[in-house]
Amino acid sequence: MKRLLITAAAVLATLNMYAQGTVNLVNGTTSAVYVDTVGGATKASGAAYSVGLYYAPDGTTDDSLFTLLAPTGSMSAAPGIYNAGPRTAPITTPGGFGMFQVRVWSASLGQTYEDAYVAAVAGGTGRVGKSNIVRVDTGDPTTVPPGTPGSLTASGLAPMAVSPVPEPSTIGLGILGIGTLLLLRRRK
Repeated sequence: MKRLLITAAAVLATLNMYAQGTVNLVNGTTSAVYVDTVGGATKASGAAYSVGLYYAPDGTTDDSLFTLLAPTGSMSAAPGIYNAGPRTAPITTPGGFGMFQVRVWSASLGQTYEDAYVAAVAGGTGRVGKSNIVRVDTGDPTTVPPGTPGSLTASGLAPMAVSPVPEPSTIGLGILGIGTLLLLRRRK
């Protein structure tokens, strides 16, 4: 009997150590993805755009601390909509809260948002965009039956724009260079 209790305690302890929550990487028409164009905005669709779900622990608001929950997906054929299915996020308690952000980028620029952003800054013609950060109550996969994955749209996911990365202004770079030369000249 003592062995059975010790085994049960060990199993329960490992469940808490590897606690995870699930979130559905799905949006709806109220949180559609738009592509900025010269004449206004159109809805993104198809495999030309990749979509990824990024996660950070509850309370994090700095989006540079978010990590990608693989795998990435793509926009569906329905304009502005993606449905990439559930993702598992490492959280401190099963079914606990986490901070999430959806990022969309031109698939031709790279496998991740970060790769696409660097390629766009270096002169790529693609587009990148981030959603607002939402706090989601994740699904609890340790219950029987497993809890329903958390909903991004029910947590306040807003529409987002996928835009070109602005290039540094030539005039701005020129002024910065002249200012640097003047500062160096004064020191000598």
